[in-house]
Amino acid sequence: MSVGRHFGMVISRMPGMTYAATVLASQDCRFMCSVCFEDCWGIRRLRGETVWMCWRCTDLKENGLVPGPRLLNTQPPRALRVGEQLRSPEGVWDVTRSERVDTREDGTLQQARMYVLTREDGHTEEWRGRDMFDFHLIPAEFEHITRARCNELGSALTAAGLSWEDNGRQDTPRRLTYTATGPRGRQWSIRPVPGIDFDPWQPSNLWRAVRATPPHQSPVMSARPLADHIRELPA
Repeated sequence: MSVGRHFGMVISRMPGMTYAATVLASQDCRFMCSVCFEDCWGIRRLRGETVWMCWRCTDLKENGLVPGPRLLNTQPPRALRVGEQLRSPEGVWDVTRSERVDTREDGTLQQARMYVLTREDGHTEEWRGRDMFDFHLIPAEFEHITRARCNELGSALTAAGLSWEDNGRQDTPRRLTYTATGPRGRQWSIRPVPGIDFDPWQPSNLWRAVRATPPHQSPVMSARPLADHIRELPA
């Protein structure tokens, strides 16, 4: 990896991508993602690509998804099931009833799917399926943690020069724990985040690391940034 500083920017060239970010001396400098057009402090260009993207679009591209403006809803192309959970700006909701009803629009009789949603505090609301733009489907418990994702984390920790081990519970992700040792001998506990913390528009952000002494908790991150976070965080 090579790093250079040019006119208030840090440019890093890595095997898989080139990364450019502003530095503190130029906080007024902003980039724009070429795909979703959001302002950001750093942009990335993947190897073999010509466009510069924000970290979210890069993450989507690396996971085989189509990058672009963030949609408000991430519901599946099917009817929601009773018992499934949704997340909105107002909280977490359970689908407590689902039924198909007849509605009349512009004089035409049509069928629509209606849902009764119950929030954590017991508040209930009734919504028509096609109006639920602000609701995200929360994946079933830990179904987003696959063996391939576990292998990816192990490879990232090894590439960062960190010693690590796991408790061998890849078949039961809710009980899976990794222990990594940072360059200063500090031990970190790494665990997958539950479905309620999983963002389908950041599909590789699956892990959170906790250090007991001195106490520190990382954000929810993907494997490679998390390994770098552990390696580079000051003692």
